[in-house]
Amino acid sequence: MDSIDRNSRGFTLIASLLLLCLLSAICIGLLMMVNTEGRAGGDDLQNTMAYRSAEGAIEKMTSDLANSFASSTPSPATITGLSSLVPSGDPSVSYPDYSFSPATTPGGALNANYSEIQTGPYQGLYAQTVPITLKATALRSLGQEVTMVRTVEMALVPVFQFGVFSDSDLSFFAGVDLDFQGRVHTNGDLFLSAGTGDTATFHDKISVFGNVIRTMQPNGLTNTATAHLGTINVLTIAQGCDGAQPGCRSMLATEGSVVGAGGNPAQSAYNSGPPSWQTTSQSSYNGWIINGNYGNPVNTGAKQLTLPFFNSSGASTSAQPQQYEIVRRPPPGEVATGTLGAARLYNQAEIRVMLTDDPAELPGGAGDANNVRLANGQFNASPDYTRGVRAGTPVLAALASGQLRTTYFAEASTAIPDPNPTGPFPATLPADWQAAPLTANLDLLPATPLRAPLLSTGATLPTAANISMLCGALGTTTNPACAYPYYAPTAAANTSKWNLIDGYLRVEALESGAWVGVTQEWLDLGFARGIVPPATPGTNPINPNAILILQEPADRNGNGGAPDSTGTATVCTKSALTGKYTSCTYGEPPEVQNDANTNSPYYGDFGQATSVSRNNWYPINFYDAREGEVRDNKAGNNSCTPNGVMNAVEIDVGNLKRWLAGTTGTTGPSVNYTDQNGYILYFSDRRGMLVNPNGTFVTGFAAAKTGDSGLEDSINSSTAAGTPDNALEPIPAGKSESPEDVNNNLRLDNFGIANLGNGFGINTSGGTEYARITSCLATGRANWVSGARHVLKLVDGSLGNVPTQPGGTGGFTVASENPVYILGDYNSSAADPMWSNPTTGIEPAHAAAGIIADSVTALSDNWTDLESMTSPSDATGRPAVTTYYRAAVAAGKNINFPVAGLAWQNGDWGTDGGVHNFLRLLETWGGQTLNYKGSLVNLYYSTYATGTDKNAGGTVYGPPTRNYIFDPLFSQPQNLPPGTPMFRDVDNLSYQQSFTPRSD
Repeated sequence: MDSIDRNSRGFTLIASLLLLCLLSAICIGLLMMVNTEGRAGGDDLQNTMAYRSAEGAIEKMTSDLANSFASSTPSPATITGLSSLVPSGDPSVSYPDYSFSPATTPGGALNANYSEIQTGPYQGLYAQTVPITLKATALRSLGQEVTMVRTVEMALVPVFQFGVFSDSDLSFFAGVDLDFQGRVHTNGDLFLSAGTGDTATFHDKISVFGNVIRTMQPNGLTNTATAHLGTINVLTIAQGCDGAQPGCRSMLATEGSVVGAGGNPAQSAYNSGPPSWQTTSQSSYNGWIINGNYGNPVNTGAKQLTLPFFNSSGASTSAQPQQYEIVRRPPPGEVATGTLGAARLYNQAEIRVMLTDDPAELPGGAGDANNVRLANGQFNASPDYTRGVRAGTPVLAALASGQLRTTYFAEASTAIPDPNPTGPFPATLPADWQAAPLTANLDLLPATPLRAPLLSTGATLPTAANISMLCGALGTTTNPACAYPYYAPTAAANTSKWNLIDGYLRVEALESGAWVGVTQEWLDLGFARGIVPPATPGTNPINPNAILILQEPADRNGNGGAPDSTGTATVCTKSALTGKYTSCTYGEPPEVQNDANTNSPYYGDFGQATSVSRNNWYPINFYDAREGEVRDNKAGNNSCTPNGVMNAVEIDVGNLKRWLAGTTGTTGPSVNYTDQNGYILYFSDRRGMLVNPNGTFVTGFAAAKTGDSGLEDSINSSTAAGTPDNALEPIPAGKSESPEDVNNNLRLDNFGIANLGNGFGINTSGGTEYARITSCLATGRANWVSGARHVLKLVDGSLGNVPTQPGGTGGFTVASENPVYILGDYNSSAADPMWSNPTTGIEPAHAAAGIIADSVTALSDNWTDLESMTSPSDATGRPAVTTYYRAAVAAGKNINFPVAGLAWQNGDWGTDGGVHNFLRLLETWGGQTLNYKGSLVNLYYSTYATGTDKNAGGTVYGPPTRNYIFDPLFSQPQNLPPGTPMFRDVDNLSYQQSFTPRSD
């Protein structure tokens, strides 16, 4: 038993030992498993953290790269230098590989190709693209390493590829059918409506960085209240709204991305449906209309497009950057190749035309011979008037062959009578120019004799034989009739005279890489035209080859005909019974006087020191009813304010083309045309412009001339009359700017009122800028425009007249700091066969034309400056005819603002006029068609033409039938106008983790 017990106890001990060993093994195994899983879990966590670090690094690289393109197109060295911006903040992570690798040419430049964008909301557009590889390796302190690689495409997108583009809120609410091809994009909100019973149809993609709004107008009124319950058609498939409209959906009023008003932040809830906006946008419309909700999380993919020149470090706190700088003259000292300088069209141009009051503001300064004063010798020791108009041209055929003649700059004199006498034998005739410039405003003008009223005594008068007022007496047998009743002034006060055309002019052209002054060459071609602007090159009846036109004949009786140079003699009637003269008809003096040597009212002899012909001219003035008043105001059709009288410099586009071809002048064929796919003409007229005491961000908010008119006090919503209140309008909810602060400097700029009335004998220095001129026809038409109301008018630009490169390729862009007015057909005409099938029809020889300006107004073939003066506040007196325009247009507009509860509401007031009014109008177009083919682009607010859209009373215009068409040729780079602005976009081409170990 003992042995058995001993054996049992042994087996038990052994079993216990075995069990203990087993349990120990299990414990050890469990411990090892826990430790292994802990280490594996820790490694996995570290790997995850390394992955997230690498992923975050790639996102930072993408952001840094985008920022570098936001301020300019960087060099390869700038891009690769971004590798120094390694993420910081986590000391446990290092980045042994953090590199940017742009595609470069063999010469080391960025390899930018013009190609189609492959991904993203702008897929399908063409752009200058640069592929760049981003590589980030994140290394954790414990050794975990992850490498991420992203290939991105930096794209510079030409803006004229869009049918409609707006950097701010965009609105469609035409009261007629509106059908427009081409993409639509806005960086703000999109207000979509149409007049009740009307239809707006879209034929391409719509992208909205803000929100889509279907129930309200941009002035805050509902579509129901404003009768805008028409149809909006948006495509659901490619070409869905073309032809039979196989995929064209009518938007419901509930289908906006927000319910109610927009703004940032939106002033109403995001549309969660049902169905939700995401479902509507992505499913119902298959992504053909998308929004971005200003980058907030709930959106359907639209992105903001920005100009690649504006650096936010210099911006104001306003939401809209000062993108108007693209058309401004650069301030003194700015580097032309710098971030902003390189984007200015001034620096991209091949031809520059600049006018100013002070020659120090022009290149070369006061001592440069190419900075020519526009005044006659009596006011200028060195006469600068034309000395090159030769006989032999059609208009001078009657003059001695080869004899030089001089065209004088326009000059006013109170010695010249109005040719409309009030009786048969008036003792005196009133002077044509009664409103001599005021002297009261001299303290507001620069310290230069140029801007002062230039007064002198003595005037060149007709001979004594022609000015007898006592021609005889009625009731005698002697015929009392005289040639015409000319007034012979005797008092010095009645013989004052002053310049109607003045200032300093510089014209320069880029030739062989250097700027060459051609001012005198252009002036020698002439600077005057007949009563009607030329419509065919070389047909100007006064200066046939003139490119730059500054004056027109003095049509003193306002009949629109060629001025009379002979006058009408009195005719007296003799009684058959008594043989005595009992009555006489009215005699009239001539409107213009012939020069004694040339027998012409338009030229003096080259050898003459002076000529009476200098008093035979008017400036080219017209009335802009939109700029003239803050409200629709007929005032008995006699509403005429200094704000509305515009002085135009005209460019004869057809004659410019002849000069560039060498048909006239000498240096035109040498002008560079290869850098920009043609020619850019830059225009800036700062005559009458006063110093902006507030400045802008470019001047560091220091006082300077900035290109603004200084007429921002233009809304004044607290009064029904719109009386200026010398205060900025309040900033509306959801917005970051006052609707009057068009230059975004956060200050009221109303300095421009001071000298507006000086040339009309009206003192506006006290702030009465809307004081009336007695008569637009008599005073506004004939006098000096003393304030910042100077504009550019393009004439003679019909089909075939717009410049191209030699060989007929490329085109011509006008870039202007001032408002631009297009007179008549431009780059097209009724003879253009393209209009029979505008999307795929025959393309005649035409230019790739563009206009980039403060604002753009379309004037029909029927426009006359005279009618704008006879009917300043009744558009029916300015009838239009069907006219054709083919050009891309980038210009400013006014700011939208809410009108609910304001003292004055009328029509569309408070809106920017909508897309249908982006091309501004000043005529009654009833029954006539405005044919436009191009691209409509808004980049900024207009800061020179500050009048708001307010057409409800027939004061400004009557709407046309609008035939607006996107030009599909702009989708091809060779067909883009020179200087086309480009927007930045960043698209991901690929994104992956690299498992290839680093070589180091």
